[in-house]
Amino acid sequence: MPCSVAELLAYASERHGQQRFCRRGDAHCTVGEFVLAVRRVGSVLRSRGVEAGDRVAILLPRSTDEAVALLATMWIGGMAVPIHGKLKDDQVRHVLGDAAPRLCITSAERTVALRDPAAVLAGQQVLDEAELWGAEADEDVPAALPQAPAVLLYTSGSTGRAKGIVQTQGNLLAGAGLVADYLGLTREDHILVLLSLSFDYGLNQLLTALLVGCRWTAVDHLGVGELASLLEAHRPTGLAGVPSLWHEVAAGLTGDVLTDAHGGSLRYITNSGGALGTDDLRTIRRRWPHVSVYAMYGLTEAFRSAYLPPEELDAHPDSFGYALDGVELLLVSPDDGRVLLGPATGELVHAGALVASGYWRRPEDDAVRFRPDPRGGGGRVVYSGDLVRRDEAGRHYFVSRLDRMLKVHGHRISPDEVLQALDGLPGVGASCAFGLDAGANGHRIALCFVGDPQDAELLAAVRRRCRARLPSYMVPAVVRAFAALPHTANGKVDVPALCAMLAPCTDGTSPTC
Repeated sequence: MPCSVAELLAYASERHGQQRFCRRGDAHCTVGEFVLAVRRVGSVLRSRGVEAGDRVAILLPRSTDEAVALLATMWIGGMAVPIHGKLKDDQVRHVLGDAAPRLCITSAERTVALRDPAAVLAGQQVLDEAELWGAEADEDVPAALPQAPAVLLYTSGSTGRAKGIVQTQGNLLAGAGLVADYLGLTREDHILVLLSLSFDYGLNQLLTALLVGCRWTAVDHLGVGELASLLEAHRPTGLAGVPSLWHEVAAGLTGDVLTDAHGGSLRYITNSGGALGTDDLRTIRRRWPHVSVYAMYGLTEAFRSAYLPPEELDAHPDSFGYALDGVELLLVSPDDGRVLLGPATGELVHAGALVASGYWRRPEDDAVRFRPDPRGGGGRVVYSGDLVRRDEAGRHYFVSRLDRMLKVHGHRISPDEVLQALDGLPGVGASCAFGLDAGANGHRIALCFVGDPQDAELLAAVRRRCRARLPSYMVPAVVRAFAALPHTANGKVDVPALCAMLAPCTDGTSPTC
């Protein structure tokens, strides 16, 4: 099996070169043509001075061109930095400043979504997407080793702004092989990709498709009606999503926006990023009974860790299953650090081949999450921050977060990053952001701050500021001003007390919410 991107490209070209792989514009593209495009773009990047270890930021719409740019960067030994399509000026500026890329590849189609693209890209060496095409492929490229850094994925931490996580070429290829194996992917499959390639879950779909030589289509969708059209047009066999997508699908099936026929081509669906709602699962299973549903678990620091075989889902709908081959899942006591054996509840700790290299230039954060194996032996493991229960058969069940992380529509969000949007806004004093339960969607973000509760214009200004500075999934659903925030005895904001104060408006009916 390939262990690096160079090996993957050679393997895919030799094994699947004539297979239809994707679309670029109005044209179909075979695996061989896609691989040639990767090598040509890699040659352009080398001619622009990109060397092994250099970062290349990729600020493009979700597309075949984005996939080509990602793999071209990895092929020449660089570190691809894909930037999520929903990020706005402040978040994009942060990623660029933190990653310090040699180049930033972008296009007018993507930068039009920024408020001030010139300011965001100031100081960057920008390469327009149109300049990537037309070069001859240079085959004389030193092969990057499996342990070479391949991608820098930005994800929110429990405090502060998003952190970069370094995944190696070996990490990515090991994950692709494992997922392709348990999903039973073959050349006959067609994966419809609705997830961002800046999300390890979305990136894996590209790599697994290339590994097995199946079709791969990356698209955006704006709602269940558009999803229905995409299912009709592409007839995919596989679809991956987070709980909010499956809630949308279940609502569409209940409301007849989606029909039994829309799922007719599907062989499987996968869920990660949170528990799939029981009612949503029941609806999908009833309307699309032929579709295998894979409940999965992972985190960017360790990619994929576990999955539940579809045949066990009906009996254990709230479980994310068993550790993958080559992956060890430990439960560690939050109280004394003991490794717990057998049925137990503790913090989930990941060990094995898929553990990332660590955080990018953040040794303090690295020391918190990436630690020595608690069993000894010198290896490094990832402490997830998730409290998890394991049953007698070895199945795992999510219990709760041990830190303050929020999850909205599958996105991990730091409350502090939400608060940073308010910096400098007149009339806003001390503030607090936290999560309210939102079922399948994870959390609704509540934002409370010290200000005049009767000042409607202030509330409107806060909402405008959030919409302007935050991606849509980070915009608070509930915004409230208080004369003062409640505090605990040790001086921290009393979040349970705030939740009680919000109770009259958490259904969104109050004009002050």
